Amino acid sequence: MKVTQREIVLDEKDLKEIFGLLASPTKSETAQIYQPGSGHYFEDENLSQEYDLTQEKREFALDAWRAVISFLRARGFAAVTKSGEKVDLSFIEDKFS
Repeated sequence: MKVTQREIVLDEKDLKEIFGLLASPTKSETAQIYQPGSGHYFEDENLSQEYDLTQEKREFALDAWRAVISFLRARGFAAVTKSGEKVDLSFIEDKFS
């Protein structure tokens, strides 16, 4: 990941990690995406394969939101700021278990 003041550029490894987080909705599955040899290890993802989505759109949206927050925290982002209001990203620990 390359971060500048104007943009964030993701590389192939970042995309694999985001997909892994999105496809691993439980807390234990999310932990496994960082464990080599587990069935959820993100670096083993083949992004060229097709993926079948078989869940409600609401669940998908919540999983996507969790994946984004988890990804940012894993990359060292502790908080986000909007209109001068700082939001600590640690809420992810209890929000999605």
